[in-house]
Amino acid sequence: MNLATQKSELIKWINSIEDVTVLKKLEAIKTEQSFDFEKEWEKGISVEEARKKSKEFIQSLPWKK
Repeated sequence: MNLATQKSELIKWINSIEDVTVLKKLEAIKTEQSFDFEKEWEKGISVEEARKKSKEFIQSLPWKK
């Protein structure tokens, strides 16, 4: 199926939708901004910090002895 046919089929399907929930989900997809990898990378944690948090979490578990 080529791109023009796919678009046409989607338009027909969207025009037939009656469910408000589905329409809201489609609107959310339409307004969704693209993912900025560099910006998200800056928010990330370092490997050392991830290891530290993982170690602390594992040690906080109620181990049976």
